[in-house]
Amino acid sequence: MVFKNIHVFRVKPGQELLAAITRYCRKSQVNSAIVLGIIGSLYNAHLKYVVRLPAMFKSSVYPGPLEIVAAQGTVARKGDDLIIHIHLQVASQQVCTGGHLTKAKVFSTAEVSLGELDYQLHRQTDAYTGLNELVC
Repeated sequence: MVFKNIHVFRVKPGQELLAAITRYCRKSQVNSAIVLGIIGSLYNAHLKYVVRLPAMFKSSVYPGPLEIVAAQGTVARKGDDLIIHIHLQVASQQVCTGGHLTKAKVFSTAEVSLGELDYQLHRQTDAYTGLNELVC
């Protein structure tokens, strides 16, 4: 694995985090990357968890403000679709939790770091899990 480029950008207050990352990737033509990290804070976080296979999820909404403690993931293609897959850990004075990011509204800022790859990551629906898994 070789990084073709490193992208660092800010998502501003009030913006939806996942949508902003998707917009950035489309605008910058980033189709294959590793989410190296995200730091900042959120008004809220919508996270989901796989509870049963094939592809049965439970979703939870966590009110903020929340600090982003950790984030990692991938940017990949599934056919013509761009798939941004991020696992996020957030904390407040009352809770520390994490899961698969589905939606989050930025509070003060979100600083996103992506390592763009020199080859294309692909996803396809896995027959066993029912999920869009990386093709390796």
